Amino acid sequence: MKIEKRLDLGIGVIKFTKNIAMGYVNPSVNFDDKERKAFLEACLMHFAGKPFGYISVRKHSYSINPLIYTQLNTVESLKAFAIVPFSKLSKDIAKIEGKFYHNPFGIFDDLKEAVKWMEEKIEEAS
Repeated sequence: MKIEKRLDLGIGVIKFTKNIAMGYVNPSVNFDDKERKAFLEACLMHFAGKPFGYISVRKHSYSINPLIYTQLNTVESLKAFAIVPFSKLSKDIAKIEGKFYHNPFGIFDDLKEAVKWMEEKIEEAS
């Protein structure tokens, strides 16, 4: 996995590979529609219409509005979404979030495992 670009959005960082965006949200952020737009616009600009997947790497505790997934369901180039939680609570919340997203959705204990799954999902969708 080669990181091609790192983008600091102030509320978090996105690391881009060939077809995967890995998002790291800063601690204590209230991740709602405004934050979703910032992360999504950065991804859409970077991938420029190419199929991609997004991995949320949950190293820090922050709140998230699960309704953001209703908008993400309409993004045609976003083929899959994964979460790598680092606590039991974060994992439990991720399970609830998964009910709102209608494309492939995975929860993983390890980033390498999430990347492998994501690459398979993107390839299947292409």
